[in-house]
Amino acid sequence: EHHLTDLKKMLRRTGLVALFWALTPTAQEFVRRESRSPGSRAHRVVRSVRTITSTRSRLGPVGAPLPSSANCTWQTFEQRLDHFSRGAEPATFSQRLCLYDFSAKENGGPTHMLFYTGNESPVEEYVNNTGLMWEVGAELGSLLVFAEHRYEGESVPELDGVPACLSYCTVEQALADYATVIDFLRDQYGATLPVVAVGGSYGGMLAGWFRMSYPSTVQGAIAASAPIWGLPSFEPRPDGSSVAIGRAFSAAGGAPASCATNLLGAWPVIALLEPEILQEGLDLCSAPRDGREIASAIQSVFFDLAEANYPFPSTYISSAVGPGYYPLPAWPIREACDALSEPLVEISGDTAAVDFRVTVDDLTVDVKWSEATNATALPTGPLDPASNLAKLLDGVKGVWATWCNVTGELECFGATGSCATGRRRLADLFVGASSSAAVAIEDAAAALKTRLTDDTCSLDEPYAGGSWGPLCCNDDINLYNTVVQGIGSDGLFWPPNTAPNTSLESIVGVPYGATAGGCRAGPGLSGYPATSDPWSRWLQAEFGRAPSAVTTAASNIVFSNGLFDPWSTAGVYPAGGPRNLNLDSYDGPVVVDIGTPDSDVSAVLLDYGAHHLDLMFMDDNDPPCAVEARAFETDRIKAWVGLDATGSPATSSGDPLGRDLASAARRAESTL
Repeated sequence: EHHLTDLKKMLRRTGLVALFWALTPTAQEFVRRESRSPGSRAHRVVRSVRTITSTRSRLGPVGAPLPSSANCTWQTFEQRLDHFSRGAEPATFSQRLCLYDFSAKENGGPTHMLFYTGNESPVEEYVNNTGLMWEVGAELGSLLVFAEHRYEGESVPELDGVPACLSYCTVEQALADYATVIDFLRDQYGATLPVVAVGGSYGGMLAGWFRMSYPSTVQGAIAASAPIWGLPSFEPRPDGSSVAIGRAFSAAGGAPASCATNLLGAWPVIALLEPEILQEGLDLCSAPRDGREIASAIQSVFFDLAEANYPFPSTYISSAVGPGYYPLPAWPIREACDALSEPLVEISGDTAAVDFRVTVDDLTVDVKWSEATNATALPTGPLDPASNLAKLLDGVKGVWATWCNVTGELECFGATGSCATGRRRLADLFVGASSSAAVAIEDAAAALKTRLTDDTCSLDEPYAGGSWGPLCCNDDINLYNTVVQGIGSDGLFWPPNTAPNTSLESIVGVPYGATAGGCRAGPGLSGYPATSDPWSRWLQAEFGRAPSAVTTAASNIVFSNGLFDPWSTAGVYPAGGPRNLNLDSYDGPVVVDIGTPDSDVSAVLLDYGAHHLDLMFMDDNDPPCAVEARAFETDRIKAWVGLDATGSPATSSGDPLGRDLASAARRAESTL
């Protein structure tokens, strides 16, 4: 038990679960032997190990360690801090690369490259989880390259003494980094080596934009869960995220049919219950100040749970935006809903108009938009454990605990509802759901203040702030599909955080007229623009302002979206976008051709998919949509790098780069 405790600390600190599992068979046997109790510490270690061991992967038998950062050949590339100024001797930094070569060197080395466009975390996060690249690479003999994003991990420039040091963390600089790295690697592996970019989330945005911006550098892109249509010019649904989350909690998402109804009815009840009742029913460490605050805190974890609603245990989301390397269970929302599988509340009225009555036992509450009134039979003493109200609070607590107590170590919950979530970490940068959309805008504007007057950065310690904040501030990455919730369209959240019939323009401001102050750079830092643009006009000028910029002008891109994913309603879809799809009961095809006849641009819709599920390692519990998505993506990769369906060189293939340039020239001529 003593050694197991040390092991647990080591795994939590380093995440090197695969290395441990591969090298210590005695420890494996000990953990297996001691893992019979679901609550034991050994059980939690086993669940963590499962996230990176094989079930149905092409890479080995069941239980075999999966590839990870331990398999990398690590290199660094001396990268320019600024690719676009050609004045004095440029500042540089070392960019970290993970390489793995599946090719047979005696046969001439790799014939193509799969290139991961690293996003807003240290690159190990993507090396350890992007199973599609490892599995396709093993099948095709690919050269794998995972590039770390500038200002992340060990690829952070020396910023002390650099004027405007944060100004160099932009999408444009990151894409130029990747183009430069590929050019460098082609010097080693062949000048015409075909390359396919792969990325998920912001990395998926980068992969898609990379192909659009550098079509002679990358021959295709797999852009998974890439919310590039969340920018305001694409007119995203402001309630899009909440609709996707509601789907994950519904019968359409595999959850019990009563789960979302029970939760929707719980919020106005919790808002009115006495603090002592809430402390007892929700296992709070002390009496809360306000029931609405607790209800809001519990709902705030739904975003992360929906992102992580994978069919297998995973640490991917919990380690990125949560408490660390603690695995969420397989289908975490289904497990969270387990105690709410029976109808505990009755809701009558019009939930779509947020005008309804909630009944629990003898208690009733009338809801009209954001108000909960006319409550009857509110309890004043201890709850009867057999009552529906006690069961409802216990079920709500279970949903909350699935995320907030993923460590299994909490004995009670904080009365303020504090819990590490990705939404909270983005609150100072994004316009996120809060008490009202207007308040959200005010909060964002308050956070976006003028930069430091001294333009030279002065730091006592190396910069550790990451890339996401600077990217959002410099490039105005404003994704508005997360703004609105609780307006009756999601069937899950309450109260509404905006007035009825709120338009996108009323949230963002008048197009081409709305500006805000620049971001706060922080002590010793500088370089942010003096103003910000809520309409993200620079990004729309750079990459296109309408869906046709992607579906008619781009080529060789697969855009995938999992319909449980809160970011999915900002992804690239067939004509009309997600507004014209009934996502609650989508039963259409997984793969839809959305480009012109010769452009090879596709949308992949995973009806049971969470955040870029298609990029993860294969698993026995994968839904059919994931199997089909990966097969299609593999097929497109083969075509783009000049291989036939068997993985052999296509008989009609010439120079893939030449074909690609010729195709681009034909499209340009047609456009002109």
